[in-house]
Amino acid sequence: MLDTREILQEPGLRITAAERASILRRMPPPAENDRIYVDGVFEGGGVRGIAFLGALRCCADVGLSWRKVAGTSAGAITAALVAANFPIDHLEKIIGSMNFMEFLTEKTSPLILNGDPADDLSHPLWLILWLQLAGKSGQYSGEPFRRWMASILRKQGLTSFASLKDRSPNGVNRELKVVVSDVSRGEMLVLPDDLPYVQKQTGYREPGEFEIAEAVRLSMSIPLFFEAGRLGSSRIVDGGILSNFPLWIYDFKPGKTQQICPRWPTFGLRLVHRNNQQGRPIKGPFDVLRAMFSTMMVARDQYHLSQSKQDRVVDIDVTHANVTATEFNLSEEKKQILYRTGYLSMKNFLLGNAEQQPWDWDEHLRRRGFDPVECRQEYAARS
Repeated sequence: MLDTREILQEPGLRITAAERASILRRMPPPAENDRIYVDGVFEGGGVRGIAFLGALRCCADVGLSWRKVAGTSAGAITAALVAANFPIDHLEKIIGSMNFMEFLTEKTSPLILNGDPADDLSHPLWLILWLQLAGKSGQYSGEPFRRWMASILRKQGLTSFASLKDRSPNGVNRELKVVVSDVSRGEMLVLPDDLPYVQKQTGYREPGEFEIAEAVRLSMSIPLFFEAGRLGSSRIVDGGILSNFPLWIYDFKPGKTQQICPRWPTFGLRLVHRNNQQGRPIKGPFDVLRAMFSTMMVARDQYHLSQSKQDRVVDIDVTHANVTATEFNLSEEKKQILYRTGYLSMKNFLLGNAEQQPWDWDEHLRRRGFDPVECRQEYAARS
């Protein structure tokens, strides 16, 4: 059990009242209900996603509320729980009490033999051989996870994407987007937006009817580790194959046809593992295979991480936690490290440090191609 209360009592960790006031002065003006909203995009990264919980606690301490959220794989799990609008204390209890190994209770075949799930993808050749022998696409069924996610969301009255509408207080709707990979067609899909594209095969009359828990299950189906899901005749796996960090998903694009100023910032939270950036020796076909799987789990959309995007990206460096994406038997100590790292990373992003300036809404607008003065005038006209 992850006891976040003990961590939050550590000296110097939490945002102080003075720091909170400083951060709020640099935020966009509040909505009519006096809330300050942000949109969030969460990167995939397996069980390392516990670090997002610490970042969410930091945002709650500041007084920020989430409106539109999106994610891939572990990021999709976080996004769905954020969209469910759990109070942060409740969310910490949910995630803190999770036993990740319960998601691995249903193997797809008794013929599949493996050891520690933490290093399963480090030996992909043996994994492929076992799966070929068993005639399966993955070691574990994703159904235990889907059932768990569905039961958690039902506590907030959520089932389908349509159930998100009008669930937020004061009439502010929340929005959720989940990225998956259609390996049958070699395409990325954003759910529920792209469901009409495969509507004839899914049997859903309206995209909003699609179950949130099933969408998240599809997004976190790590290839070969979890059995591939189905969407009509298509086989669906982890969205991280095609877009592990979909920072672009809620972008406004300035131009002649659209000059609407973004009302809220978009923060992209990504998990950084420095060891993955040092390169690895490739001497033969087995090394290539291992490197491909490792790249698949940690690759990022570098195109969307240019310098102009950096004031939108919260880097959560999880290197010292030494956690693999499939380390479902994660120790409590490592959970604590991830949570603490997430909180401090978000805090440093908002307050600034020796390496970066404090986050500022006006600068955020300029980097996205908007004039802050014109945007304030536009906001006033809208109200």
